[in-house]
Amino acid sequence: MHILHNGDALQWMKSLEAASVDCVFVDLPYFGVVSEDWDNQWKDRNEYLDWVVSLAHEWKRITKSNSSIFLFCDEKMEAYIQVRLDEYFLLLNKIVWFKRNNLPQKNAHLLRTFAPMTERALFYTTQYDSTGWEAVKLDMNNFMPLREYFKEFQAALGLSKKQIVERIGQRADHAFRYDSTQWDLPTEETYQELVSLNLHGFQPKEYEALRQEYEALRQEYEALRLEYEALRRPFNADKKTWDVIEFPIIGGDENTEHPTTKPLGLYRRILSVITEPNQVVLDCCMGSGTAGVVALELGRSFLGCEIDPKYFSIAQARIKKAAQSPSFLTLPNNRLQPTAFGVGTQASFPLLGGTQAEESSATFGGA
Repeated sequence: MHILHNGDALQWMKSLEAASVDCVFVDLPYFGVVSEDWDNQWKDRNEYLDWVVSLAHEWKRITKSNSSIFLFCDEKMEAYIQVRLDEYFLLLNKIVWFKRNNLPQKNAHLLRTFAPMTERALFYTTQYDSTGWEAVKLDMNNFMPLREYFKEFQAALGLSKKQIVERIGQRADHAFRYDSTQWDLPTEETYQELVSLNLHGFQPKEYEALRQEYEALRQEYEALRLEYEALRRPFNADKKTWDVIEFPIIGGDENTEHPTTKPLGLYRRILSVITEPNQVVLDCCMGSGTAGVVALELGRSFLGCEIDPKYFSIAQARIKKAAQSPSFLTLPNNRLQPTAFGVGTQASFPLLGGTQAEESSATFGGA
């Protein structure tokens, strides 16, 4: 299902339930880049940054523990925004969109600066991104029988870990980190060298018995590993998932009356990597609704807000069309139903609060 709201983004987000959004995907007003009122509503940079931070407060509240935050921003504001948002989220990438057919290239020789052929974005997460197996290994209660065995083994040797490493080499180190997240079973070769030392009557186990015990415990933890994997932040990378995205500027068939509409293909590329089907994508500055169109095309749920009635109507029409397209109805989440929305209203959505959001005099832009 999708919700479109024509009103103040900040007030609307305050009506949403905590931990209900999987991905914040937003094309912020760049501040002073275009002549529209919505891009020039702040008196200075600090006031603009304070507004961005007020949005971040709500993003922090409504996102989940494994959510992604992806925001486009102006190249001259990117560093200032990053300093502020680093206080709230973990920065993963600074993304460059290279617009290979951008118009300034034709007049580059006439400029007094390098021709602007790029736009910038910041990619954040709310989660430290360990793998499922890393999460299992970081639990020092795991592999406890083997940890205890190597503790007893060291006691029988009567040597410190440093002395063992001096005799066998660094490869023996991890076997005796039994009180550490870095414990691991030694190789058979290393174990046989350890067994050849004076064990003062201690009866060592056969290596194959240790290996089988290790594998049995690994299999026991497999379900836990899969559970951890399911909780990880989605990221569907391919061989060209780079921090520089080459994509042409919007073509005439996709353009809208909104002056900063971005290409559908660019959004498809990014959202298909950082989200999964049935997840909830939020764009609080949706402009002409490009993020909503792509979210529905990809089988995601969408929450979008735009204050300008003109742009809201454009977004509403585009998203309604996407929701009624044959491709959408055959997606895995075809349980989603298109709905119609009036100005200053929102539809019900089972994952979120159904309170009525009010219009505001604040102005917000988007793509």
